[in-house]
Amino acid sequence: MKRTRQLLGAVSALALVAFSVSPAMATGTTAGDSITNSVTVDFQVGGVDQTAVTDSDTFVVDRKIDVTVATVGASANVAAGSTGVVRQFTVTNDSNAAVGYALTVATDAGATFTPTNVVIFDDLNSNGQYDSGEEITFIDSMAEDETRDVWVAFDVPITATNGQSSDIILVANAHEAGSGSIGAEITDTAGANGAGTVETVLADGSGVAGADSDNEGDHSAAHSVTVNAASMSVSKFSTVVWDPVNLTSDPRAIPGARVQYCIAVTNASGATATSVVVDDDLPAEVVFYPDAFGTTGDVMVDGTLSAGQCTGGSEVDGYTTSDTNVNESLSDIAAGQTRTLYFQVTIQ
Repeated sequence: MKRTRQLLGAVSALALVAFSVSPAMATGTTAGDSITNSVTVDFQVGGVDQTAVTDSDTFVVDRKIDVTVATVGASANVAAGSTGVVRQFTVTNDSNAAVGYALTVATDAGATFTPTNVVIFDDLNSNGQYDSGEEITFIDSMAEDETRDVWVAFDVPITATNGQSSDIILVANAHEAGSGSIGAEITDTAGANGAGTVETVLADGSGVAGADSDNEGDHSAAHSVTVNAASMSVSKFSTVVWDPVNLTSDPRAIPGARVQYCIAVTNASGATATSVVVDDDLPAEVVFYPDAFGTTGDVMVDGTLSAGQCTGGSEVDGYTTSDTNVNESLSDIAAGQTRTLYFQVTIQ
């Protein structure tokens, strides 16, 4: 491959030492083998058999470089903020010779979020996740028809939003087979065909557009990754519900008055929000008012927002006037749903 690519992340230069190997399928005669063809001509003179004449021709099989990168498994959605997300690939040496391959992860030009902490690795302990010391940048040598598994791990930024996507593109580029290190990049043999020498032809196809091209000794494949996130927002309202002068008839926010705080949590779209916790620190100018909702109802959770007011829900007990913080869990909030938490305080 003769052009430069921008990479998503750097990985350390450790040799790939253990891979899954698939059964071989014939790619043709091995490079460097000699093919000899002999010819015999029988003839007569005056009806008498003469000594046959013979000749032979020998040529050396040249090297055909071909590689296929493929994805393994389905590309499932990911959550914003996910770390150590793993996608699996295979690299197959379709060449008729042993070849090494440099491995890179190419940038997806159409991505709407950028994966971080990208690392290519060999899952040495078969636990399906990246562990320190498993990172690789190359396969030093692959036999003809050999297939090896390669994994890519990455993180999803917490700032990624629902529906954003990126392709994780693994590129394998042919290099001379080495022994614990990567050899020189393989290129086409220039000039006319030479007799008795092994020459090289790059015969690879193209994988992901923009990541590799035909006949450059490289190939790529992509796992598409889409963010499945919740679009969450929170709104807080206050309503004066009683004061010591007007009682419940047009009460005002005077000292001694009771104010109801309504907190509405909305998931506009995307994935269901789970483990939702509302944490509200009361200002010093108010005191928590217990038993505002029946004999034991200190806080109401999982209600709904209706006409600017919180209604319904379930009672939570256990708060007193000494509490300066309200901290409660809400049920899961699916896309398009709003759940509320509300309570009352007294103005000092």
